[in-house]
Amino acid sequence: MKKLLLASCIMAMTVTTSQPVSAEESQFTTSGVMMGLSNYLWRGQTISDDKPSLQADLMVEHDSGFYLGTSFETYRYEDADTVVKDYEIDYYGGYYLMATDDLGFGFNAMKYTYGDGGDTVEYALSVDYQAMNLAVNYDQDVEAWYTELNYSFPLFNGSLVAHAGLFTDAEAYEFDDNGKVADTAYDIALRYSYPLLSQLDLMLEASYHEFNDDHYMVGLAYNF
Repeated sequence: MKKLLLASCIMAMTVTTSQPVSAEESQFTTSGVMMGLSNYLWRGQTISDDKPSLQADLMVEHDSGFYLGTSFETYRYEDADTVVKDYEIDYYGGYYLMATDDLGFGFNAMKYTYGDGGDTVEYALSVDYQAMNLAVNYDQDVEAWYTELNYSFPLFNGSLVAHAGLFTDAEAYEFDDNGKVADTAYDIALRYSYPLLSQLDLMLEASYHEFNDDHYMVGLAYNF
């Protein structure tokens, strides 16, 4: 099944392999990835203060199109004069349908939970046509919408993804626009994944956010 793009931009870059749960019953397949990254980037912003992050994802899919999964990420931030190191565990599920060989539709619900407390739920609808993906996300905690367009194409035996996103309720995130709270905000990114070995990928990303600095990432992903 063609995986729905999850909220994590890094997961959108990663190509995972699927394994049957058992040889006799292949209705369920599992896939996963473990990653060591120089930065945790999310919609044009750094979640790890431009420092390294360890991440992992595990998903179980059914032949009908339903799937469940969980992911883990480490991150850090500055609180006054203190650097806080924390972790995030996400739980997600959804359904994906390939209507034709070129056209697919998906629905995804993801619950973000944080080690220092707090959680939120985000819903996503997606449409895939050949190499193009359009996804609309709604965060029920901050009551904000985020729309993204992604296009992937092969490059040097790897895969390059061009990304553009728009926060239409940017005031919920309090982005500073010359002393004012911005109503909207956009981000763009280029993400590249190159297979070093059969299950090991090199990952690169450069991203720009309208009201943040440029951010970069390099990392390794082990797919299983």
